[in-house]
Formats: sequence, structure tokens, C-alpha cells
Amino acid sequence: MSIIAVIGAGNGAHALAADCKLGGAEVRMYEFTKFNNKVKGIQKSKRIRLEGLEMNYKNFKRNGTAVLDMVTYDMAQAVHGANHILISVQAQGFPSVFEELAPLLEDGQTVSIFPDNFGSLILRRIMRDKGITTKVIIAGYDSLVYGARLVDFNNLETETDVVNITYRENEIRVDTFPSSDYEEYLRVSKEIPALDATELIHGDTVLDISISNVNPLLHIPAVVMNAGTIENWGVIPNLGDKDIYYDIYAFGCSPAVGEVQYAYYEDLVNITKAFGVGICPVEKDALTSSRMGLIGQFFYGPDFRYPFDQPLDLNTWLPAPKGTRFELNSRYITEDVPVGCVTAINFAKVLNVDTPVLHAMTNLSNVMMKTNYYAAGYTLSDLGLDNMTAEEIVTFMRSGKNVNLIN
Repeated sequence: MSIIAVIGAGNGAHALAADCKLGGAEVRMYEFTKFNNKVKGIQKSKRIRLEGLEMNYKNFKRNGTAVLDMVTYDMAQAVHGANHILISVQAQGFPSVFEELAPLLEDGQTVSIFPDNFGSLILRRIMRDKGITTKVIIAGYDSLVYGARLVDFNNLETETDVVNITYRENEIRVDTFPSSDYEEYLRVSKEIPALDATELIHGDTVLDISISNVNPLLHIPAVVMNAGTIENWGVIPNLGDKDIYYDIYAFGCSPAVGEVQYAYYEDLVNITKAFGVGICPVEKDALTSSRMGLIGQFFYGPDFRYPFDQPLDLNTWLPAPKGTRFELNSRYITEDVPVGCVTAINFAKVLNVDTPVLHAMTNLSNVMMKTNYYAAGYTLSDLGLDNMTAEEIVTFMRSGKNVNLIN
């Protein structure tokens, strides 16, 4: 039986923990006491109920109530002796999380980051800065394995958290840092039950993986271009309802939004082409003629399209807790713009790649949110890639050999 430590307690972390436990692993969940605590209701019971459609073309199903082996605020307790450490936290938290995690790592462990969002680079940089030479494999994924939402948590009466999985991804893009560790990771990752129904597609460096994260290209245009509707939703007559959650796929996607999403993707393609690495394939009509955008393809295959004239059933499609309101000040902007958009721009600067749509989305977000996301994105220095050429960056990602350190 493998021992899995899940770092985080949000939507994804709850899903990973329950899924792995129902799949036969020993599972420990770690929550940060300094953050908005989401495990108050399960501190004693350790119960998480996994429910939902779990749409996937393999018809794989794993619903039920899982009783975890540990729910703790002590990271050392969670990771000691674990075979696999699964990270599911917001990307802005990576530096503080990895500063605490790095000294606790043990030889032979794997660390899987869902999604990577450049986290694999940050963890390796912190390990190097601290002189930590522990032999671990670090893998980054371009997405979470599911579409998941916590629909009940911190319930002191039921002492059971509930996470809804609308879909499981049939395949997911992943690479290790360095890429030379991938074959060994592929072998041992079979011990992670959360991957039982998902095929791993080998990406081309963790730059490919982080750029391939579709969340920013789906979320940012759909929110920026619908800002007025989002703010007025359920506030003025004849526009939404305060009891109905504003879901960007149900209400914010359209052919015009899809055009901008695809133009955003083309900026990303230009970056990866310049560096000579891969990127996830995206067909334009999947964005301009399908309400679910790329999401439907994740569980029904590449040919799936969901017509814009067909509504989504909000009772089964990523249901939100009752009374929840979608706000502009959500991770769709506050995480996706600085981490997904601005960090990509910082890579583009290395080779003077023009990224007009990434800049447009960032500029508009800055004005809307009265902030400067350019100052909040990860720099190449944050990622341990400063003073390196594009060729040296790619070589480093593939082999782990940093010529600046060797010389």
C-alpha cells in the first residue's frame, strides 16, 4: 500500500485525498493553519464524501465516503515516510509552501504538482538555494485530474466534507524536472490511485507543461470580457439571479470570447516555438463553437463539441455551494493573470516574442482590479533561470544541468 501525503485542502486537494483513499492508499492531508481553514469539520472524523457525475469516456467511477488516515496541521507529520506527495495549492503560495517542504523531503519520494504553474522550477530552486541534495522526483501537471468543487465543508454537524467531481480527465500532460526523470516517474506513478483512469501524456519540459495549463486562456478572457455581467449578476432586474451561481462556461463563453481565447493561445504557441518546446494542441473551433471550450474534450475526447445554443445543467455541472457568488476578485484573475499570463510574458521577453493578447488581458485586469499584476508574476530569477539563454533554459529543464553553476 502506497502512502500519499496531500498538501492543501481546497477543491483539488479534497478530491485527490478522497480518490486516493478510496483507491486503496494510505492518505494524509495537510492544511495550513494560517490560511482559510477548510478541514475544521473533519479534524476528528477525517471523512470526505466523493460524489458527482465523474464524466469520462472510460466510464470510470469511484464515488463513496473516504476516511483518511490523517488530517493534520503539521507538514512534517504528513510527509514523513510518504511515498508520494501531491501538491494542490494556489500558485502564489508555492514559495512559502516549498520553503517548509524542501527540508522535509526524503530520498525516494515523488512530488507531483497539480497544476505545475512553474512550481517544479520554484521547488528545485529553493532546494538548490538551501543546499538540499535529497534524491526526489518532481513532476508537474498541466491541470488537475478532475473538474472538482467542494460543495460542503467545515460542517460541524455532519463532520463530513463533500467534494463533487463533474469530470475526470481521460489524459493529462506531465513532465518531470528534469525531464530525464520521467521514465522512472511514469513507473512509480502507478502507485497513485488518483491517476487510475487518466493516461499520462509526456510533455516537452516543464515549460511546456506550465504554458499548456488551459486555465488562464479559458478563464481570463471569459472574465474580462464579461466583467459588467458578473458585477451586475442578480443585482439588477432581468440579469441573472442571486441564487444562481454565475458560471463562466454556462454564461460567459461565446463565439467572440472563443476568438480571444484562441488568440491568447496563439501567443503561447509563439513562445513555445521560440524556445523549441511543445505545447498542448488546441483546435480553434473547440473554443469558437463549443460552450465548454476545451473542457468537454477532456472527458469526451478531441472531437466533442457542446453547441452554444445548448444550456449547461447547473445542478450537475461543477455545482457551487448554495449562496456562493462569483466575483471578479477570484483566482480566475488573481492567480491566472500574474502566474499564468505574466510569467509567460516574462519567458517571451527572453527571445523578444510579441504577445499582444497576453499584454491586453493583463493591462485590462490591472485597470479592472486597480493593481499591477506585472509586478506579481514569477520572474525568471524566482524560477532559478536568471542569466540563462533560452537554449540553456531548455537544456537545464531537460537534463538538470545548469551551465552557469557548472562553470
